[in-house]
Amino acid sequence: MRSIAIITGPETYLDHLGVLSSILNIPLIVTEEKLFYLAKQFYPDLDVVLYDLSDLTMEFLAQNYDVIFQTGKFWAAELGPLMELLFQKKMRFVFCPHGNSDKGHSLQNHIEQDVFLIYGDHLFDLLQQTGAAQKIRHIVKTGNYRYPYYLRHRCFYDKVAEEIVFSRFEKAKPTLLYAPTWNDKENPTSFFSATGALIEELSSSFNIIIKLHPFLIEDHPAKVFQIISHYENHSSVVILDNFPPIYPLLKRCSLYLGDYSSIGYDFLIYDKPLYFFNPKKTSSSSPLHSCGLEVPENVKGRWNAFFTQTLEFNRKNYSSKRKELYYYAFGEELSPESIQSTIFKKLTDRLYPNKLKNCTRSRGS
Repeated sequence: MRSIAIITGPETYLDHLGVLSSILNIPLIVTEEKLFYLAKQFYPDLDVVLYDLSDLTMEFLAQNYDVIFQTGKFWAAELGPLMELLFQKKMRFVFCPHGNSDKGHSLQNHIEQDVFLIYGDHLFDLLQQTGAAQKIRHIVKTGNYRYPYYLRHRCFYDKVAEEIVFSRFEKAKPTLLYAPTWNDKENPTSFFSATGALIEELSSSFNIIIKLHPFLIEDHPAKVFQIISHYENHSSVVILDNFPPIYPLLKRCSLYLGDYSSIGYDFLIYDKPLYFFNPKKTSSSSPLHSCGLEVPENVKGRWNAFFTQTLEFNRKNYSSKRKELYYYAFGEELSPESIQSTIFKKLTDRLYPNKLKNCTRSRGS
């Protein structure tokens, strides 16, 4: 089957669909020069091609490919029927998630999907609970393929992370990764309310990496760049953009701070302390938040003491929960060959049986 992966979204998708493209040995099409050069820089084994978005017509795709891997949930629902109507082409679509996030799952506007990839039981259960699974033809578990990919290329990625990120810190201190999410319809970001105080209060004890969500910059460019410019020369702070691979950063960080970002799930593999802001100021339903400590509102102004005094408690007392949630979220690790064969087997199925016959939970039912 002639397969292609296409990214029309932000650069962070390279660490998801780009990695999957490498594992599946299929080309990756990107539609922006920035993404093309980032792919060349950070994923040198990728077969990446730059196309203008206007050249990716339905006729071009129908004539040249049988399967499209993508991270946009509307592709299958919108392009599939039109391709069949206009070109008598039954194109197959594979949705690749861009993180094991808790965001967006309470929304009920579910879209029809063809093949939907998941990491493990956590996302499977969310699809079931929200009713989204009823609109998916095939669900395929892949496990966490991104962490093994990092390990296979560890020397390359560790060198890149040192040159671009860690060499910028003036002193050797424990490193805190702050990964705020963006403002969506469901969960707000902590970035604008917390960043200034975070840097002022914690930079004496920690080196701080702030991993910007691309939609933060897209939605609030002036406010974000004002913060970046204010702290760009700080000796203990790196505000990071245009750095898609996450695991070479997580490996060297001593603790994680976030709100609702999927990076918190990625960090579970290292079983290190997690801390959370709760910008909604309500009881959190995220399983991830049960694996660490929420930063109380009343300690603002005393964050340095709070983090340093609770770090060892967090490390020891939440370890078992972190390990349990990692397995629930990602399941068993699969070989690249197994991932390839499982996905392409579903793509060769002519019938669309009920999703419960295609994918069962790895533990229980």
